[in-house]
Amino acid sequence: MADKKVTQLTDLGDGLAAVDLFHVVDDPSGTPINKKIAAEDVFNNIPSWLGLNSTSQAITGDGSTSNAIDITSAVTEVNATSAAAPCTLADGANGQIKIIINVSTGGSNAVTITPANLRGGTTITLDNPGETVQCIFKNSNWNVIGGHNFAVA
Repeated sequence: MADKKVTQLTDLGDGLAAVDLFHVVDDPSGTPINKKIAAEDVFNNIPSWLGLNSTSQAITGDGSTSNAIDITSAVTEVNATSAAAPCTLADGANGQIKIIINVSTGGSNAVTITPANLRGGTTITLDNPGETVQCIFKNSNWNVIGGHNFAVA
């Protein structure tokens, strides 16, 4: 394998296992040393803050059209400044986390989220600017794990 470039190696795809190894160059600005680390150790010991550096989905409520919250972006920002924003949320992938933020600039138009499967209720409501909800998709249901001033009914 020493005669291959990294770009020539077989792509693992989404088959990463905890025991799989990463190549690490330790101390690259000093005395570089090649080392290995297991995927499990990388993800259980993230040495810094974790950011979601992706573009948020933006939804603007018009009072009647039901908008689909995507399951491909980590964050969805919903603006219900002018009118209510009814939304749907399809099932996600096992372990997926979704964050939804009411980014309205005023008023109290409701952002009503109706997930396909929600543990503990059928809807989540964010009815004021700045309200948020965070959910994890586990065991075939969205499960609310945090947020600010949301209501589950």
